[in-house]
Amino acid sequence: MKWSLSELRKFQNTAFTFEEHLSLEDVSNRQDVLDVSDIFTEGSIKNSGHEFYVDITIQARVKMVDSRSGEDVFYDLSVNSFETYDETLEADEKLEDPSLHPVLHELDLEPVIRELINVSIPEVYSESNELPDSSNTDNWNVYGSIEAYEKDKPVDPRLKKLETLFKTDETED
Repeated sequence: MKWSLSELRKFQNTAFTFEEHLSLEDVSNRQDVLDVSDIFTEGSIKNSGHEFYVDITIQARVKMVDSRSGEDVFYDLSVNSFETYDETLEADEKLEDPSLHPVLHELDLEPVIRELINVSIPEVYSESNELPDSSNTDNWNVYGSIEAYEKDKPVDPRLKKLETLFKTDETED
């Protein structure tokens, strides 16, 4: 997905629109991401002097390992982003804004698409609502509030004697 800047300048008063199905190899190097396929991008590029504004939507199907069951599952990814390419920036210049990119002769969206996909894939994903059998959660309790936890919280036997110091008139009945 590359366009020369001279080609994009032809659309000075209107937005250049694009729609494309991509096939990218090795999109993610994470071990739990098995494949990223059906990548579809669409968007528009607007030219404003030395800056090019890219409004992009990416949709992809991510095959990854379920965090709980270990099975292969599919995650439908959808990313919307607004990126700015600037001709006045140097290629090796350190930029604080991750959506700002230097551009010289051609605008290449592939590195940005790869990055957007990578940062949008969830770290943990599961289609199951239940914990696996081997999770050792037999003695776990789930509390709805801190008050419920505090009420059920066991008291350290070494501090049990101090409990009498905090009794109020209400609890002495």
